[in-house]
Amino acid sequence: MAWLIGYVLSERFRRSGRSKKKRDYILDFPGVNDKETASLLVGREIEYRDNFVRVEGKIIRTHGARGKVRARFTKPLPGEFWRGRVYLRVDRLVLGVARYVEGSY
Repeated sequence: MAWLIGYVLSERFRRSGRSKKKRDYILDFPGVNDKETASLLVGREIEYRDNFVRVEGKIIRTHGARGKVRARFTKPLPGEFWRGRVYLRVDRLVLGVARYVEGSY
């Protein structure tokens, strides 16, 4: 099984005057550099892992033209998540265009 490792870029992406959507984040996956490649990731499930925390989420759409994606998690990520890693299980279609890490975690 192969896992594609991504990084959390921004916290609490959606904001309004009165409230913040605390579960929406922008993610970056190395090797995914354009919108067409990022669109292959939409709809896939992701997972944030820490020593004590495991939060599941889903990629909901692309963000911009440089391969970033928006993700929504089931609950907000911990406060000290910065530079946190998210893991995405990938198949051969995505492996051809992105860097990945093999192994089971």
